[in-house]
Amino acid sequence: MFLSQKTVVISGGGTGGHIFPALSIANRLDREGVRVIYIGSSLGIEKRIVRRDRMYLLPVIGWVDRNIFGKFAFLLRFIPSILFSMYIILRYRPKAILLTGGFASGPIGIAGIICRLPIFTLILDSYPGLAVRLFSRYSVEVFLPFDNDFSTIPASNKTVTGIPVRDYILTADKNEAIKYFSLDNDKKTLLVIGGSRGAKTLVELAEELIPKMDKNIWQFIIQTGDHKLKCKGENIKEFKFIDRIDLAYAIADIIIARSGAMVTAEIEQSGIPTVFIPYPYAYKDHQFYNAKRLAENRANIRVIREGEINIENLIGIINHLSDKRLIVRREDATEKIIKKMEEYVWEN
Repeated sequence: MFLSQKTVVISGGGTGGHIFPALSIANRLDREGVRVIYIGSSLGIEKRIVRRDRMYLLPVIGWVDRNIFGKFAFLLRFIPSILFSMYIILRYRPKAILLTGGFASGPIGIAGIICRLPIFTLILDSYPGLAVRLFSRYSVEVFLPFDNDFSTIPASNKTVTGIPVRDYILTADKNEAIKYFSLDNDKKTLLVIGGSRGAKTLVELAEELIPKMDKNIWQFIIQTGDHKLKCKGENIKEFKFIDRIDLAYAIADIIIARSGAMVTAEIEQSGIPTVFIPYPYAYKDHQFYNAKRLAENRANIRVIREGEINIENLIGIINHLSDKRLIVRREDATEKIIKKMEEYVWEN
């Protein structure tokens, strides 16, 4: 492969939706003998969840929705981050840069343009964010999550690859999951995940749901982030962050979740029945469109706006969908992306 004895920079961060696809590709490249430099943000969750050699975390912050003082703070951090990114390029001499979006990808993207390195951009959401829209203009290839218009992406070289999902995430054993979470094999499991940072609304929703659901039938795994779950019980497992999300997927009969790019892709590949409650303040409402696209193609998916939640109706949906897990043919988006990068680097 192109990659033996060669170096690739991968950057994306801030939230799990940008980090986990980057790590999926990085881990595959590791196994193929490529030296991978990962660049994220020191203010994102990558500081807590990413453990890699040659990892650099820049002090960059986001630009969107900041007031004039926030934008000034952005510039104070952004310019030194570009300079440090230039240093990384000069030190490691990468053959290519792959961007998965988020504010963490900005400095290395600009440094890559200055140094005339081939840039590849991975689009994750139905409505792409500012960083990937910008860098798609300078990319030799833009990887798309699904077949859609994506008229805001100006690049001519667009390839539908899907979203990379971590290799191990969909192959976990249910019996191992039962032991790991100390749950009952004879009960159904409701998994509530509010994204990599948790979601207060979903935690509060779980608090309202749990007492109204039959504890002889149901057990619960709740990812709370920085929020605390008030309900307690042997059939309730609370985690600030679920490190073994693969095991949570293995045991889940149904999921309630936000609909960021990563969790949507994982659920699409897993076939697990899901009720998506999109984050209402997501950029350009992209979470709603992520979930809507999937719901239009899957009978075991529902999308409910946050302001339209009715507990009794929701319980009915949960009971109706909980035995409708699908067997899905899985696509290897990671391999498609690596092959495209390989083709370009060999040819040039």
